[in-house]
Amino acid sequence: GRAAVVPTGWEGAGPGAKLGPVEVVDDRLLVPHMDGRAYFAERCTGTYDHNDYMAINLLNKRIEFSVNLTGAGCGCNAAFYLVSMKQNARKSTCHDFYCDANHVCGVSCDEIDIMEANMYAFHSTLHTLHDRAGVGGGYGGGGDGWSGPRDFTREHYGPGARCVDTARPFKVAASFPTDEQGMLRSMDVEVSQEDSACSARLSVAGYRGNAQLTQSLAHGMTPVLSYWSAKDMLWMDGAGADGQGPCKRDAPGTCGAKVSMYDFRIDALGTGPADLALNSAPAPMADPSPSTSAAATTTTVTTTVPCSITRKASCRLSRCCKDPGMQCYEKDQYWAACQLGCAPGV
Repeated sequence: GRAAVVPTGWEGAGPGAKLGPVEVVDDRLLVPHMDGRAYFAERCTGTYDHNDYMAINLLNKRIEFSVNLTGAGCGCNAAFYLVSMKQNARKSTCHDFYCDANHVCGVSCDEIDIMEANMYAFHSTLHTLHDRAGVGGGYGGGGDGWSGPRDFTREHYGPGARCVDTARPFKVAASFPTDEQGMLRSMDVEVSQEDSACSARLSVAGYRGNAQLTQSLAHGMTPVLSYWSAKDMLWMDGAGADGQGPCKRDAPGTCGAKVSMYDFRIDALGTGPADLALNSAPAPMADPSPSTSAAATTTTVTTTVPCSITRKASCRLSRCCKDPGMQCYEKDQYWAACQLGCAPGV
């Protein structure tokens, strides 16, 4: 199917915010420049409409992509994450219906951070809409009296590391397995590199907001990519109280001008791979200005979606029910459920 990459900024960036472009290069790479942010969408019209954004259900699936963070040092943050933008009808102070768990543009919604990273630190975090801190894993961060996650070390991840040498491109894969009731069990993330004998792994399990995130994932969440910097990024990359984190201080002024993400694909867990390939139509720049359209992309998704469990997971995509005698009934454009019967309007 068709997809688009829609940048923020057509109607301004919001109070005090900066703007950077997001390029599509060689019909393959998504390249956010510093202070750039963009959203995966079903269409690009030059105006913002929350109904245009993609809503991807990743329950029982794995999404993976490659990333090049060369130049993104301490104080830089390259992010790929999911938010409930399609369901958000409030335009926000960023004027593009953006929402997240940190209320950045004045609207809160559920957020799943698959990657917040630089060459020295890597975090993955689950947030419900009012849980700004969330629960996560990875490596890096801390401050006076506390330390961030230590699921792996600088021996596993960082410039010259033996598992993932961040001076070269590497791959990120995030899986969202469910339990027998269709509830999100965990977010499992693997960071790996070609020709490396080891990888960096983390699992965020048992989060108290998993029931809510199950609903958001079933309704479909919008992928977002961004690149930004700050002088107070030590929460992500700092040394921490244990002194084991990577950065003693942040230097946002030395961040590279851009990073790249590419070769996106989705696998249904337990089945063969399915490509989510971003093959761009010729358009050199998704520039955040009203006169410039975002770069249109072609997205092919051919995942195998398992039949849904009764009332526990949406059957909108699978169109079938696992339990005998049940039938899939559509409630609205976001949700369908397996039921014995359905009364109109209920």
